[in-house]
Amino acid sequence: MASKKLLVAMFMSLLVSFAACQEHQTHSERRRSRSAEKCRFSSRRSQPMERIVSEGGVMELWDEMEEQFRCAGVAAMRVILQPRCLTLPNYQSSPRLLYIVQGEGLMGIDFPGCPETYHAMSRRREREMEGRSHTVREDMHQKVQRFRQGDLIAIPAGAAHWCYNDRDQDVIAVAVHDLSNQANQLDQSLRMFFLAGGAPRSSLSGQTRRLRGQENLQNMLNAFDPELMAEAFGVPIETMQKMQRQDDRGFIVRAESMRMIVPEEEEEDEYEMLEGEEEEVYRRRRMTRRDRDPCNENENGSEETTSNGLEETMCAMKVRYNMNTRREADVYSRHGGRLNLVNENKLPVLRLLGMSAERGNLFPNALYAPHWEMNSHSIVYCTRGEARVQVVGSHGQLVMDETVREGDMFIVPQYFASACKVGRDGFEFVSFKTNSMPMRSPMAGYTSVFRSMPLGVLMNSYLMSRSEARDMKQMRGQQLTYLLSPMRRSRSS
Repeated sequence: MASKKLLVAMFMSLLVSFAACQEHQTHSERRRSRSAEKCRFSSRRSQPMERIVSEGGVMELWDEMEEQFRCAGVAAMRVILQPRCLTLPNYQSSPRLLYIVQGEGLMGIDFPGCPETYHAMSRRREREMEGRSHTVREDMHQKVQRFRQGDLIAIPAGAAHWCYNDRDQDVIAVAVHDLSNQANQLDQSLRMFFLAGGAPRSSLSGQTRRLRGQENLQNMLNAFDPELMAEAFGVPIETMQKMQRQDDRGFIVRAESMRMIVPEEEEEDEYEMLEGEEEEVYRRRRMTRRDRDPCNENENGSEETTSNGLEETMCAMKVRYNMNTRREADVYSRHGGRLNLVNENKLPVLRLLGMSAERGNLFPNALYAPHWEMNSHSIVYCTRGEARVQVVGSHGQLVMDETVREGDMFIVPQYFASACKVGRDGFEFVSFKTNSMPMRSPMAGYTSVFRSMPLGVLMNSYLMSRSEARDMKQMRGQQLTYLLSPMRRSRSS
C-alpha cells in the first residue's frame, strides 16, 4: 500500500514538473500566435530601409512594420563597424542573435551579478609624504571575447554589450531580434537602450523618426538629474555632466587608444580548444577555492556550499559558436552542399533565448528540397551567391517566387512550404529560427513525408499509376539528405 502511494506521489510530481516545463516553453509561442492574429503572412526579399550614420560606422534597419516582419514578430538590423571603432554599450528589450558576416574583433556581454574575472596586473604606488606603499589594480572587468567571421553570438534581453573592431577590416554583422519573446513585456517594437552616445539629428530618415516616435535617439543617462546621478555614482558633478553632455558622434565612435584586458592570442587559441569544457573548468576552480577557504566549513567541520548557482550558469555560459566549421556540419551532400544547425544542444544559452540558427553553403545548381518548418519562423539572410526561392502558403498560393542575392533578407513563416534552386555560382545564407529546437518536414529525399506513405495513398491522392507512385517515393530515396544534387528532368512522350 505504501509503495502504491509512493508511486502515485512520484507520478504527480513528474506530471507537475512536465506541465511547468511545457508552460515555460509554450508561453512565447502563445504570445507569438496572439500577435499574429489577423495577420496576412507573406514573403518577399527585402533590403534595409533605415540608416543611422555614426562617426565610426552605420546601423541599417529593416522596416519592422513591413508585413512579413510584423507578422513573424521579429526585427532585423545590419551593423557596419569600421576599424578601430567601438559600438557604445547598449541593451535591447528582446533577445537577439548576431551573426558575423565579415571581420573580427572584441566583444563584451555584461551579466548583472557576475564577478569581474579579468584582472589587470597590479602595480605598487609609493606615497611620498607618508613613506608607505599600496597596491593599485589597474582594471578589472567581466569576460572579453574575440569574435570571428562565421560566429553566432547569443545576447539575452537586457544584457548590456559592446563591440570593438581592433583589426584593419570592416566588421559586418547581421542581427535578428525576437520581439515576441516572453522576455519582452513591452510592445512589439525594436527598442534600443544606449548607455552612451546619441544619434545626430541629420542621420535619421523621416521614416526612422516616424517608426521610432522620436526625432533624436539619446542615451539613457541624459534625462536624469545630474546631482542625483553624481550622488549615485559617487563622483563629482562635473564628471557626471561630461557623461550627460550632448554627443553628436552617434552610437558607433572612433576609439584609437583602446585598452582592455584581453588574453594573448596563444591563450585564446588554447581556450578555443577547451571552450566546450568551460563550465566544468569553472566549477572545478570554484571547488578548489572552496576547499581552501575555512569559511565554507560549518560547525561540524564539513563542507558547506554557499553558491546560489548564478556563477555556474549565466556567468560561465558559452554565448558564441562558429558556424563555418566544416567538420561540424549536421547535413552534408557531396553534390548538394552542407548545413550547420546551432540549436540549444550545441549552444545551451539558446534555450534561454528561444532561438537558433542555421548556416547553409549550397553548391552550384543544387536544390534545397521543398520542406516546411514545424515549430518556427525562418528569417533568412543571404551572404553570398544567388538562388531562386519559392514559398507556398496555407491556401496553396505562391506567396514568393524571386531570385535572392547577397544582402537580401526574407522570411518563411511557420508551416509555409519553401524550396530553393541554387544558381551557377553557389549560394550561402544564415537562417535565424524562432525556436531553440527547430524541426522541419521535407517533401523529397530519404526522409520525405511521401516516402513514409503507402503506395495506395499516393495513387489515389494524385490519380497516378503504381509505377509512378513508386518512382515518386524512391527516385530521390537514395539521397539521404534534403540537399539534392542537380538532375536532368525526364519528359513523358
